[in-house]
Amino acid sequence: MLSIQIQFIITKELLVPYKMNYIKQLDSIRAIAVFFVIIWHWIPRNSLIENLHIGPFGVNIFFVLSGFLITRILLFNRSRAEASATSKTKVLKHFYSRRMLRIFPVYYLTILFAIVLNHWLSLGVTTNEIVSNLTYTSNFFIYGTKAWPLSSLHFWSLAVEEQFYLAWPLFILFCPKKYLLHVILLSIVAGFGSQLYFTDYEFGNLPTITCLDCFGMGGLLAFITLYHPNFLKKAYKVLTLLTIVSIALLLICWQLSLYVSYLRFIHSIISCCIISHILLYRNQNSLLITMLNNRVLIKIGKVSYGIYLYHMLYVYIANDLWYQYVFDHYLPYINKQFEPWIFLSINFSVLYVIALLSWKFIERPFLTFKPKYRFETVHREIKLTLSEAS
Repeated sequence: MLSIQIQFIITKELLVPYKMNYIKQLDSIRAIAVFFVIIWHWIPRNSLIENLHIGPFGVNIFFVLSGFLITRILLFNRSRAEASATSKTKVLKHFYSRRMLRIFPVYYLTILFAIVLNHWLSLGVTTNEIVSNLTYTSNFFIYGTKAWPLSSLHFWSLAVEEQFYLAWPLFILFCPKKYLLHVILLSIVAGFGSQLYFTDYEFGNLPTITCLDCFGMGGLLAFITLYHPNFLKKAYKVLTLLTIVSIALLLICWQLSLYVSYLRFIHSIISCCIISHILLYRNQNSLLITMLNNRVLIKIGKVSYGIYLYHMLYVYIANDLWYQYVFDHYLPYINKQFEPWIFLSINFSVLYVIALLSWKFIERPFLTFKPKYRFETVHREIKLTLSEAS
Protein backbone atom coordinates (compact mmCIF):
# COMPACT_ATOMS: atom_id res chain seq x y z
CA MET A 1 0.00 0.00 0.00
CA LEU A 2 1.35 3.39 -0.99
CA SER A 3 0.87 6.30 1.41
CA ILE A 4 1.70 9.93 0.86
CA GLN A 5 2.67 12.14 3.77
CA ILE A 6 2.43 15.91 3.12
CA GLN A 7 4.52 18.16 5.33
CA PHE A 8 4.24 21.96 5.22
CA ILE A 9 7.48 23.77 5.92
CA ILE A 10 7.33 27.50 6.66
CA THR A 11 10.41 29.47 5.64
CA LYS A 12 10.99 33.22 5.90
CA GLU A 13 13.20 35.30 3.61
CA LEU A 14 15.75 36.75 5.99
CA LEU A 15 19.16 35.80 4.67
CA VAL A 16 18.59 36.62 1.02
CA PRO A 17 16.10 39.52 0.72
CA TYR A 18 14.85 40.44 -2.70
CA LYS A 19 16.46 43.44 -4.35
CA MET A 20 15.39 45.01 -7.62
CA ASN A 21 18.11 44.97 -10.24
CA TYR A 22 20.04 48.23 -10.32
CA ILE A 23 20.10 49.83 -13.78
CA LYS A 24 22.95 52.32 -13.78
CA GLN A 25 21.95 53.96 -17.06
CA LEU A 26 18.79 55.27 -15.40
CA ASP A 27 21.00 57.35 -13.10
CA SER A 28 22.49 58.93 -16.22
CA ILE A 29 18.97 59.74 -17.40
CA ARG A 30 18.33 61.43 -14.04
CA ALA A 31 21.52 63.47 -14.47
CA ILE A 32 20.44 64.67 -17.91
CA ALA A 33 16.96 65.50 -16.61
CA VAL A 34 18.22 67.57 -13.68
CA PHE A 35 20.68 69.36 -15.97
CA PHE A 36 17.82 70.31 -18.30
CA VAL A 37 15.90 71.76 -15.35
CA ILE A 38 18.88 73.78 -14.13
CA ILE A 39 19.53 75.23 -17.59
CA TRP A 40 15.85 76.23 -17.69
CA HIS A 41 16.08 77.99 -14.34
CA TRP A 42 19.63 79.38 -14.42
CA ILE A 43 20.12 80.50 -18.02
CA PRO A 44 18.21 83.51 -19.39
CA ARG A 45 15.63 82.28 -21.86
CA ASN A 46 16.50 82.50 -25.52
CA SER A 47 14.50 81.18 -28.43
CA LEU A 48 16.33 77.82 -28.44
CA ILE A 49 15.84 77.09 -24.74
CA GLU A 50 12.28 78.40 -24.74
CA ASN A 51 11.13 76.53 -27.83
CA LEU A 52 12.75 73.23 -26.89
CA HIS A 53 11.13 73.36 -23.42
CA ILE A 54 14.08 71.52 -21.90
CA GLY A 55 13.03 72.37 -18.34
CA PRO A 56 9.58 70.78 -18.65
CA PHE A 57 11.22 67.91 -20.55
CA GLY A 58 13.55 67.26 -17.58
CA VAL A 59 10.62 67.22 -15.14
CA ASN A 60 8.61 64.90 -17.38
CA ILE A 61 11.56 62.51 -17.58
CA PHE A 62 11.51 62.31 -13.78
CA PHE A 63 7.78 61.58 -13.86
CA VAL A 64 8.19 58.75 -16.37
CA LEU A 65 11.06 57.27 -14.36
CA SER A 66 8.96 57.38 -11.20
CA GLY A 67 6.04 55.73 -12.97
CA PHE A 68 8.28 52.95 -14.27
CA LEU A 69 10.31 52.25 -11.12
CA ILE A 70 7.48 52.57 -8.59
CA THR A 71 5.08 50.45 -10.65
CA ARG A 72 7.73 47.80 -11.16
CA ILE A 73 8.39 47.58 -7.41
CA LEU A 74 4.68 47.48 -6.56
CA LEU A 75 3.77 44.88 -9.17
CA PHE A 76 6.60 42.58 -8.17
CA ASN A 77 5.84 42.82 -4.46
CA ARG A 78 2.15 42.33 -5.20
CA SER A 79 3.01 39.08 -6.98
CA ARG A 80 5.18 37.99 -4.07
CA ALA A 81 2.46 38.79 -1.57
CA GLU A 82 -0.17 36.87 -3.55
CA ALA A 83 2.11 33.87 -4.02
CA SER A 84 2.87 33.68 -0.31
CA ALA A 85 -0.60 34.59 0.96
CA THR A 86 0.83 37.72 2.59
CA SER A 87 -1.38 40.76 3.13
CA LYS A 88 -0.96 43.43 0.46
CA THR A 89 -1.57 45.98 3.18
CA LYS A 90 1.86 45.00 4.46
CA VAL A 91 3.33 45.79 1.05
CA LEU A 92 1.64 49.20 1.15
CA LYS A 93 2.91 49.95 4.65
CA HIS A 94 6.48 49.07 3.74
CA PHE A 95 6.32 51.08 0.52
CA TYR A 96 5.13 54.23 2.29
CA SER A 97 7.72 53.83 5.05
CA ARG A 98 10.63 53.47 2.63
CA ARG A 99 9.46 56.40 0.51
CA MET A 100 9.21 58.63 3.55
CA LEU A 101 12.73 57.73 4.66
CA ARG A 102 14.07 58.57 1.21
CA ILE A 103 12.17 61.80 0.60
CA PHE A 104 11.01 63.53 3.77
CA PRO A 105 14.14 64.26 5.87
CA VAL A 106 16.13 66.32 3.37
CA TYR A 107 12.95 67.86 1.91
CA TYR A 108 11.78 69.29 5.20
CA LEU A 109 15.30 70.39 6.11
CA THR A 110 15.38 72.33 2.84
CA ILE A 111 12.12 74.05 3.71
CA LEU A 112 13.49 74.95 7.13
CA PHE A 113 16.64 76.35 5.54
CA ALA A 114 14.54 78.42 3.11
CA ILE A 115 12.57 79.91 6.01
CA VAL A 116 15.78 80.89 7.78
CA LEU A 117 17.31 82.22 4.57
CA ASN A 118 14.22 84.30 3.89
CA HIS A 119 15.19 86.69 6.71
CA TRP A 120 18.59 87.26 5.07
CA LEU A 121 17.79 87.49 1.36
CA SER A 122 14.14 88.55 1.53
CA LEU A 123 12.92 85.79 -0.76
CA GLY A 124 9.33 86.77 -0.14
CA VAL A 125 8.38 83.44 1.39
CA THR A 126 4.77 83.65 2.61
CA THR A 127 2.91 81.60 5.17
CA ASN A 128 0.67 80.10 2.49
CA GLU A 129 3.71 79.07 0.47
CA ILE A 130 5.27 77.38 3.49
CA VAL A 131 2.03 75.53 4.28
CA SER A 132 1.71 74.34 0.67
CA ASN A 133 5.29 73.09 0.71
CA LEU A 134 4.86 71.33 4.04
CA THR A 135 1.70 69.58 2.82
CA TYR A 136 2.96 68.76 -0.69
CA THR A 137 0.25 70.88 -2.31
CA SER A 138 2.42 73.58 -3.85
CA ASN A 139 1.28 72.66 -7.37
CA PHE A 140 -2.28 73.63 -6.44
CA PHE A 141 -1.05 76.71 -4.58
CA ILE A 142 0.90 78.00 -7.59
CA TYR A 143 -1.92 77.15 -9.98
CA GLY A 144 -4.38 79.04 -7.78
CA THR A 145 -2.23 82.15 -7.28
CA LYS A 146 -0.86 82.19 -10.84
CA ALA A 147 2.50 83.33 -9.44
CA TRP A 148 5.85 81.58 -9.10
CA PRO A 149 7.51 81.72 -5.66
CA LEU A 150 11.19 82.63 -5.79
CA SER A 151 12.88 79.87 -3.84
CA SER A 152 10.43 76.97 -4.17
CA LEU A 153 8.97 77.32 -7.64
CA HIS A 154 10.26 73.82 -8.48
CA PHE A 155 8.55 72.20 -5.48
CA TRP A 156 5.37 71.83 -7.50
CA SER A 157 6.80 68.75 -9.23
CA LEU A 158 7.81 67.23 -5.89
CA ALA A 159 4.22 67.76 -4.73
CA VAL A 160 2.92 65.98 -7.82
CA GLU A 161 5.30 63.06 -7.23
CA GLU A 162 4.25 62.74 -3.59
CA GLN A 163 0.58 62.76 -4.55
CA PHE A 164 1.39 60.02 -7.06
CA TYR A 165 3.23 58.00 -4.40
CA LEU A 166 0.21 58.33 -2.12
CA ALA A 167 -2.52 57.25 -4.55
CA TRP A 168 -0.89 55.02 -7.18
CA PRO A 169 0.00 52.09 -4.87
CA LEU A 170 -3.66 51.76 -3.85
CA PHE A 171 -4.63 51.09 -7.46
CA ILE A 172 -1.68 48.87 -8.34
CA LEU A 173 -1.92 46.71 -5.21
CA PHE A 174 -5.67 46.39 -4.69
CA CYS A 175 -7.18 46.64 -8.15
CA PRO A 176 -8.23 43.19 -9.45
CA LYS A 177 -5.40 41.87 -11.57
CA LYS A 178 -7.51 41.59 -14.71
CA TYR A 179 -8.17 45.35 -14.57
CA LEU A 180 -4.60 46.50 -13.89
CA LEU A 181 -3.85 47.23 -17.53
CA HIS A 182 -7.14 49.13 -17.83
CA VAL A 183 -6.20 51.34 -14.87
CA ILE A 184 -2.80 52.13 -16.35
CA LEU A 185 -4.23 52.91 -19.78
CA LEU A 186 -6.96 55.05 -18.20
CA SER A 187 -4.32 57.12 -16.42
CA ILE A 188 -2.59 57.77 -19.75
CA VAL A 189 -5.86 58.82 -21.38
CA ALA A 190 -6.75 61.04 -18.41
CA GLY A 191 -3.36 62.75 -18.53
CA PHE A 192 -3.46 63.33 -22.27
CA GLY A 193 -7.08 64.50 -22.24
CA SER A 194 -6.53 66.92 -19.37
CA GLN A 195 -3.64 68.54 -21.24
CA LEU A 196 -6.12 69.44 -23.95
CA TYR A 197 -8.38 70.96 -21.30
CA PHE A 198 -5.79 72.91 -19.24
CA THR A 199 -4.42 75.04 -22.07
CA ASP A 200 -2.81 77.72 -19.88
CA TYR A 201 0.73 77.89 -21.32
CA GLU A 202 2.44 78.81 -18.05
CA PHE A 203 0.40 77.10 -15.33
CA GLY A 204 -1.69 74.50 -17.14
CA ASN A 205 0.79 71.71 -16.50
CA LEU A 206 0.61 72.00 -12.70
CA PRO A 207 -2.60 70.05 -11.85
CA THR A 208 -1.72 66.47 -10.96
CA ILE A 209 -4.10 64.97 -13.50
CA THR A 210 -2.13 66.52 -16.37
CA CYS A 211 0.93 64.50 -15.29
CA LEU A 212 -0.79 61.11 -15.26
CA ASP A 213 0.21 60.23 -18.81
CA CYS A 214 3.90 60.39 -17.84
CA PHE A 215 3.37 58.21 -14.77
CA GLY A 216 1.06 55.92 -16.73
CA MET A 217 3.47 55.50 -19.64
CA GLY A 218 6.20 54.54 -17.20
CA GLY A 219 3.78 52.22 -15.45
CA LEU A 220 2.78 50.62 -18.74
CA LEU A 221 6.43 49.94 -19.51
CA ALA A 222 6.83 48.30 -16.10
CA PHE A 223 3.68 46.21 -16.69
CA ILE A 224 5.05 44.97 -20.02
CA THR A 225 8.49 44.28 -18.54
CA LEU A 226 7.11 42.10 -15.73
CA TYR A 227 4.06 40.43 -17.26
CA HIS A 228 4.82 40.39 -21.00
CA PRO A 229 8.62 40.63 -21.41
CA ASN A 230 8.48 39.01 -24.85
CA PHE A 231 6.45 41.99 -26.04
CA LEU A 232 9.10 44.52 -25.00
CA LYS A 233 10.92 44.49 -28.36
CA LYS A 234 7.69 45.13 -30.23
CA ALA A 235 6.82 47.92 -27.81
CA TYR A 236 10.26 49.44 -28.39
CA LYS A 237 9.74 49.44 -32.17
CA VAL A 238 6.38 51.17 -31.76
CA LEU A 239 7.90 53.71 -29.35
CA THR A 240 10.77 54.37 -31.75
CA LEU A 241 8.35 55.13 -34.57
CA LEU A 242 6.27 57.37 -32.30
CA THR A 243 9.44 59.13 -31.12
CA ILE A 244 10.46 59.93 -34.69
CA VAL A 245 6.99 61.36 -35.36
CA SER A 246 7.08 63.29 -32.07
CA ILE A 247 10.47 64.85 -32.76
CA ALA A 248 9.35 65.84 -36.26
CA LEU A 249 6.22 67.43 -34.78
CA LEU A 250 8.30 69.33 -32.21
CA LEU A 251 10.64 70.64 -34.92
CA ILE A 252 7.70 71.82 -37.03
CA CYS A 253 6.12 73.59 -34.05
CA TRP A 254 9.50 75.11 -33.20
CA GLN A 255 9.89 76.55 -36.69
CA LEU A 256 6.32 77.87 -36.69
CA SER A 257 6.53 79.06 -33.05
CA LEU A 258 3.46 77.01 -32.16
CA TYR A 259 2.64 75.77 -28.66
CA VAL A 260 1.71 72.09 -28.33
CA SER A 261 -0.72 71.61 -25.44
CA TYR A 262 0.06 67.87 -25.22
CA LEU A 263 3.82 68.47 -25.00
CA ARG A 264 4.04 66.34 -21.84
CA PHE A 265 2.64 63.32 -23.65
CA ILE A 266 5.26 63.73 -26.38
CA HIS A 267 7.96 63.91 -23.73
CA SER A 268 6.64 60.71 -22.13
CA ILE A 269 6.84 58.86 -25.45
CA ILE A 270 10.46 59.90 -25.99
CA SER A 271 11.37 59.04 -22.39
CA CYS A 272 9.77 55.59 -22.60
CA CYS A 273 11.57 54.92 -25.86
CA ILE A 274 14.92 55.66 -24.19
CA ILE A 275 14.09 53.55 -21.11
CA SER A 276 12.96 50.60 -23.22
CA HIS A 277 16.20 50.83 -25.21
CA ILE A 278 18.11 50.68 -21.93
CA LEU A 279 16.13 47.64 -20.77
CA LEU A 280 16.79 45.78 -24.01
CA TYR A 281 20.39 46.74 -24.74
CA ARG A 282 22.00 47.85 -21.47
CA ASN A 283 24.55 45.03 -21.69
CA GLN A 284 25.50 45.89 -25.28
CA ASN A 285 27.57 48.67 -26.80
CA SER A 286 25.03 50.77 -28.64
CA LEU A 287 25.82 54.46 -29.03
CA LEU A 288 23.16 55.48 -26.50
CA ILE A 289 24.26 52.91 -23.92
CA THR A 290 27.89 53.98 -24.33
CA MET A 291 26.88 57.57 -23.63
CA LEU A 292 24.79 56.60 -20.62
CA ASN A 293 27.58 54.47 -19.16
CA ASN A 294 29.52 57.67 -18.51
CA ARG A 295 30.70 57.57 -14.89
CA VAL A 296 30.26 61.30 -14.36
CA LEU A 297 26.62 61.14 -15.43
CA ILE A 298 25.98 58.14 -13.20
CA LYS A 299 27.50 59.89 -10.18
CA ILE A 300 25.46 63.03 -10.82
CA GLY A 301 22.31 60.94 -11.21
CA LYS A 302 22.83 59.28 -7.83
CA VAL A 303 22.55 62.66 -6.08
CA SER A 304 20.09 64.25 -8.50
CA TYR A 305 17.40 64.54 -5.82
CA GLY A 306 19.62 66.81 -3.74
CA ILE A 307 20.69 68.80 -6.79
CA TYR A 308 17.06 69.34 -7.73
CA LEU A 309 16.07 70.30 -4.19
CA TYR A 310 18.85 72.83 -3.64
CA HIS A 311 19.38 74.41 -7.05
CA MET A 312 16.99 77.37 -6.67
CA LEU A 313 18.13 78.29 -3.15
CA TYR A 314 21.73 77.97 -4.28
CA VAL A 315 21.31 80.28 -7.27
CA TYR A 316 19.75 83.00 -5.12
CA ILE A 317 22.69 82.83 -2.73
CA ALA A 318 25.41 82.56 -5.37
CA ASN A 319 24.10 84.87 -8.08
CA ASP A 320 24.68 88.23 -6.37
CA LEU A 321 27.98 87.12 -4.88
CA TRP A 322 29.16 85.82 -8.22
CA TYR A 323 28.46 89.00 -10.16
CA GLN A 324 29.67 91.24 -7.35
CA TYR A 325 32.98 89.53 -6.61
CA VAL A 326 33.85 87.53 -9.74
CA PHE A 327 32.59 89.04 -12.98
CA ASP A 328 32.81 92.68 -11.96
CA HIS A 329 36.31 92.35 -10.49
CA TYR A 330 38.06 89.55 -12.35
CA LEU A 331 36.19 89.12 -15.61
CA PRO A 332 35.02 92.63 -16.50
CA TYR A 333 35.70 92.31 -20.23
CA ILE A 334 34.00 88.99 -20.87
CA ASN A 335 31.15 88.94 -23.35
CA LYS A 336 27.91 89.27 -21.39
CA GLN A 337 26.17 86.53 -23.33
CA PHE A 338 28.69 83.98 -22.04
CA GLU A 339 28.41 84.96 -18.38
CA PRO A 340 25.42 82.70 -17.56
CA TRP A 341 27.12 79.67 -19.13
CA ILE A 342 30.35 80.28 -17.21
CA PHE A 343 28.27 80.67 -14.07
CA LEU A 344 26.47 77.39 -14.87
CA SER A 345 29.60 75.35 -15.59
CA ILE A 346 31.36 76.38 -12.37
CA ASN A 347 28.43 76.56 -10.00
CA PHE A 348 26.88 73.28 -11.13
CA SER A 349 30.10 71.64 -9.92
CA VAL A 350 29.75 73.39 -6.57
CA LEU A 351 26.11 72.36 -6.36
CA TYR A 352 27.10 68.75 -7.08
CA VAL A 353 29.54 68.79 -4.16
CA ILE A 354 26.82 70.18 -1.87
CA ALA A 355 24.40 67.46 -3.01
CA LEU A 356 27.07 64.80 -2.52
CA LEU A 357 27.73 65.97 1.04
CA SER A 358 23.98 66.04 1.63
CA TRP A 359 23.73 62.46 0.40
CA LYS A 360 26.54 61.22 2.63
CA PHE A 361 25.69 63.06 5.83
CA ILE A 362 21.92 63.68 5.69
CA GLU A 363 20.15 61.37 3.26
CA ARG A 364 22.12 58.13 3.56
CA PRO A 365 22.00 57.95 7.39
CA PHE A 366 18.20 57.87 7.21
CA LEU A 367 18.35 55.15 4.58
CA THR A 368 20.03 52.84 7.08
CA PHE A 369 16.54 52.40 8.57
CA LYS A 370 15.09 51.12 5.29
CA PRO A 371 15.93 47.43 5.96
CA LYS A 372 13.51 47.58 8.89
CA TYR A 373 10.76 48.17 6.35
CA ARG A 374 11.88 45.62 3.79
CA PHE A 375 9.00 43.58 2.49
CA GLU A 376 9.45 39.92 3.39
CA THR A 377 7.25 37.02 2.46
CA VAL A 378 6.46 33.68 3.97
CA HIS A 379 6.77 30.74 1.60
CA ARG A 380 4.95 27.44 2.03
CA GLU A 381 6.97 24.61 0.65
CA ILE A 382 5.27 21.27 0.15
CA LYS A 383 7.47 18.30 0.94
CA LEU A 384 6.30 14.97 -0.34
CA THR A 385 7.47 11.80 1.43
CA LEU A 386 6.69 8.54 -0.29
CA SER A 387 6.71 5.40 1.80
CA GLU A 388 5.59 1.96 0.88
CA ALA A 389 3.75 -0.09 3.50
CA SER A 390 2.61 -3.63 3.28
